[in-house]
Amino acid sequence: MRQLEKKLRKSIASDERSRLENLKNYKILYTKSEPVFDQLAAFTAKMLNTPIALINFVDQESSLCSLAIINESGIAFENFEQHPYLMSNALIAGESGLGFYAAVPITTDEGLRVGTVCIVDKKHRKFLPQEQRKMEWVAGMVKKEINRRIAGRIMA
Repeated sequence: MRQLEKKLRKSIASDERSRLENLKNYKILYTKSEPVFDQLAAFTAKMLNTPIALINFVDQESSLCSLAIINESGIAFENFEQHPYLMSNALIAGESGLGFYAAVPITTDEGLRVGTVCIVDKKHRKFLPQEQRKMEWVAGMVKKEINRRIAGRIMA
């Protein structure tokens, strides 16, 4: 965990100002639920046969999704029991905890990873390459929606 945590902190710190500035420009942080993102998340859950899928915009380093944005291709934890350093996370530990988590980053045109498309399950499961490709496609759709909003504001 120490190496992963150090890599995370260094990576996020170096891009944090730019990432936060982009997130502010998108006017997407701390907003109400938005139908387009809710529909993409529901589509992702159904497509990948998982109980939960989320579109998450990451503004700090305190979530599982923050681990996903340090890697260009995202991250997968098929069985949290194999990652004891994560067991202190309340979402993972205990009887009602998660068994599986996978996420791919949402990357801006500038190359900043500002959020994730993630799937979670209470059961352990494999994360297949074709599932990652499908999630990357959804992340691309989220990026297009963000860009459409920015373009609409510029034109207005």
